[in-house]
Amino acid sequence: MSEYSQSKVVINNKEKDVSFRALVHEIPSTSYSTHGSYYYPARFIPQVVRYALNEYTSPNDWVVDPFAGSGTVGIESLLTNRNALLFDINPITKILVEAKTVLNPNWALLYEKSQKLLLSNEMFIPKWTHLKYWYPENIFEILSKMWYYYYLDPDPLILLALLKTSKKFSYADDQVPKLFKSKRKIAYIEELQIKNLPLIIHRFYMDSLKHVYERALSFSRLYKGGTVETVITNGEPDYDSYISTDRQFKLLITSPPYGQAHEYIRSFKLELAWLNYTDVQITNLSKLEIPYNKPPNFEVNSETYEDYRTKVPEKTRKLYETYFKSVLYHLSGSSQLISKSGHACIFVGNATFSGLEIPFSKVFIEHLSSLGFEHVVTLKDKITSRKLFTGRNNLSPNGMSHEYLVILKKHI
Repeated sequence: MSEYSQSKVVINNKEKDVSFRALVHEIPSTSYSTHGSYYYPARFIPQVVRYALNEYTSPNDWVVDPFAGSGTVGIESLLTNRNALLFDINPITKILVEAKTVLNPNWALLYEKSQKLLLSNEMFIPKWTHLKYWYPENIFEILSKMWYYYYLDPDPLILLALLKTSKKFSYADDQVPKLFKSKRKIAYIEELQIKNLPLIIHRFYMDSLKHVYERALSFSRLYKGGTVETVITNGEPDYDSYISTDRQFKLLITSPPYGQAHEYIRSFKLELAWLNYTDVQITNLSKLEIPYNKPPNFEVNSETYEDYRTKVPEKTRKLYETYFKSVLYHLSGSSQLISKSGHACIFVGNATFSGLEIPFSKVFIEHLSSLGFEHVVTLKDKITSRKLFTGRNNLSPNGMSHEYLVILKKHI
């Protein structure tokens, strides 16, 4: 029997209108616990994940997420005593999951380490050659000294606070997801030059550390049990190698990238630079991003996919093909881990290619049906908040109005 009131669900054949924020009342906000510890663009909201976990799994079950992103599925799994296997190409994912799942943090120890970090005199020079473009020399020097001590005595919570600080005092605009040097941030950094820079930067760092520490305390109070394994891949993981009799996967729960909506590696270039990734490594990571990656040798089993492939303008057809081949490669591979009578829950919006809205959910349903899944229902949720770019040439300026949780059951 469903845990959630059916009176809150409006039925229309196999599509139902819901509000996950209202339906999953036990979650107070999308940023509760450690979900809001560090900014991540288009973060998977925890209410959707909690709904799927409560409806289609039991304590101690395993779940898989092939597009782990900020780690929402991993965190919610531990808050409900489930186990999660997470995949992503972005090294930041593993860092976020580790920091967001710290149990019983010790403030006295964090404070002691931070005092040493703030007094450091040696400089750490990252390998990324473009990093100094993003900082005036005096701020770069302050930050590089802090990073030098961090590498002597690393800690996941200190790392988040240091990454926040390094982004805050850069020229990178922190009000939009993509990395670019903005006039607003240049003016802000110039204003700081007449002030006590070390004091301002150190205070911001300590405030940030206190914030992530308090969120870790909140997570510790809510923690129910379970484990999380995070795998950073080269874009084509061998999902079959994770099939094991010791793990009974009952649920695939994920939110794939929405068409051309986000470039996650570009968003995290500064963080990757301070993590000592080289120019070549960052460039290679960017080449793995869907739909700008080299597509896998993969067949999409969907009439809707073929129909829209002829409608998409030629200039974006390759991106369209690469997107669906890549996403469905991961959905197909991870779905093979799911045991019979298990479920797949895919949260997606109908994004556009060259202004043409694509029925993503229908393509996913048709393809997974060819792999032994049966469509159960699609839950349609109205988008209530969105962080959009301003002043851009957008063929779909109003963005998406709804997102869809496509739910399928494995019958073979």
